[in-house]
Amino acid sequence: MDELRSRIVELEIRYTHQNDMVEELNTELTSANARIDRLEHQVKAVHEMLGTLGPELTQSPDE
Repeated sequence: MDELRSRIVELEIRYTHQNDMVEELNTELTSANARIDRLEHQVKAVHEMLGTLGPELTQSPDE
């Protein structure tokens, strides 16, 4: 009976640790997703600014 109890305690400890890790990973993933969203908006803004420069940015045949 003591062996069963110790195995259950070990499983509870592992479950708790894994649950903590999942929560930490979720936090990191949410943060990374927010950073990606910000970077996408910045890239779009830069792309739009470059688009306003128009033909001045076309490469010459020599390049």
